[in-house]
Amino acid sequence: MIKVKTFFNNSTNYRDHERLDKSINAFLADNDVEVVDVKYSVAIGGANGQFAYPSAMLIYKTKE
Repeated sequence: MIKVKTFFNNSTNYRDHERLDKSINAFLADNDVEVVDVKYSVAIGGANGQFAYPSAMLIYKTKE
């Protein structure tokens, strides 16, 4: 079965992807899954777009 898990980073530094990578790697270490794809994204926020919030979407397949 194909599933999706989303990871968010509280940092407003869009270049700070290491926390996302650590979270994804921890999830993969704890679960027996096959990675299909990982998509990274940045949401712009704030009154003048001064904040950028990075996130990642892990698409994976459970082993049955």
